[in-house]
Amino acid sequence: MAIESEKLILIIEDETDLSKLLEFHLQHHGFETLVVHDGMEGLNEAIHRTPDLVILDLMLPKIHGLEVCRLLRNSPATRQVPILILSALHTTATKIRGLDMGADDYMTKPFEFAELISRINALLRRQRSEAGVQWN
Repeated sequence: MAIESEKLILIIEDETDLSKLLEFHLQHHGFETLVVHDGMEGLNEAIHRTPDLVILDLMLPKIHGLEVCRLLRNSPATRQVPILILSALHTTATKIRGLDMGADDYMTKPFEFAELISRINALLRRQRSEAGVQWN
């Protein structure tokens, strides 16, 4: 279950089938979704729409996901937006690089949707807590 309905999640994923599955599962859990298929479009949408969370693939056309991550962290509009990298790149070095570039979490493909939803909810809880919003 989503923490709050209508939280916007930007999915930056070039694999069409996977992006459709992500969109379906996230919407089923009460999230609003926006899907883009390359790094440049993802960066532009993130800056203009300011999503509540970004799911970011690394091997993207136009701009690599690590560069998208770095640029999102350096933009005042998206500096505080949680970034969850979801990638087939699974080496420890790649995970460390992604986290060092500013990602808040890193999951590897293949993955379980239940775990993805739990991690998204945890990131949104943390963001809400850091913003000083009190839980009921």
